[in-house]
Amino acid sequence: MTTGQNPVLCAVADIVCRPSPPPRALDAPAAMTPPTARTRPFRHVEVHPMRNAANAIVRSLVLLLAVSIIGSVAARPSAAADKIKVLVVTGFDVPSHVWEESAKLVHAILDQSGRFEVQISQDKEVFASPTLSEFGAIVLCYGFWNEPDPSDAAKAGLIAYVKKGGGLVALHFASASFQSWDEYGKLLGRQWKKGIGGHGPYGAFTVNVKNADHPITKGMSDFKTEDELYARLSGDEPIDVLASAHSDWSKAVEPLVFVRPYGEGRVVHNVLGHGLDSKRNADYQKLLIRGVEWAATGKATE
Repeated sequence: MTTGQNPVLCAVADIVCRPSPPPRALDAPAAMTPPTARTRPFRHVEVHPMRNAANAIVRSLVLLLAVSIIGSVAARPSAAADKIKVLVVTGFDVPSHVWEESAKLVHAILDQSGRFEVQISQDKEVFASPTLSEFGAIVLCYGFWNEPDPSDAAKAGLIAYVKKGGGLVALHFASASFQSWDEYGKLLGRQWKKGIGGHGPYGAFTVNVKNADHPITKGMSDFKTEDELYARLSGDEPIDVLASAHSDWSKAVEPLVFVRPYGEGRVVHNVLGHGLDSKRNADYQKLLIRGVEWAATGKATE
């Protein structure tokens, strides 16, 4: 057996495929004995039938074991085939957000979970790509505040993707993007609108888990974080609030993580995660990983 080989397969193969020992060489024939000479009588050796049957059974069992092991190894899917394909769309035009570092950190968090195969795009026109349906979920990690809206083809592509069952996760400042695209606000459920939405100073506050039975927040408890607490988001679409916090700025309880259906798709809107330190919070990362998995599959691994 060489290094790296499966010892079980090698042992089984050795038993099944081991060649029989070579036949013993026959002695050269002696000169023909005259009929009158005495010849050695032929000795009949009888093999017990039960021994033959036992040997046959053992050989059959070993062969079945070998076929079973080899078949299971061959049929086992690769780890990559089990991963959910995720597209992270990024690109910010707001100086207060470190968009490149944020996108890389989101990529690393998802990748290190072992559940996803992640790609990043900085082009909002990617929504018009015919290959969009290959992704189980799209993560919006951008803040297109002042740039023009996507093209009509890109708008239609994103809407169709979610309506047909694609998962969508909007993170933090993605809530404030595409201010003049009304359907985008409906898609997300709530949207930061200029002159209405806002937040107090970056600082510490407690996030209250409102629905500990949902797959994204199952088993989670209230947790502390240091972040921006978004407030006064606009919209009246029905949403299921999973986590919230009281804002000293708005003097109200504000939804921070919420979900909604859109067509056949699932949308997760998580407005937490302003800075890199906010994204390094263990509970934030749990919400991110579970949120992307749930958006793609309707389930979340604990």
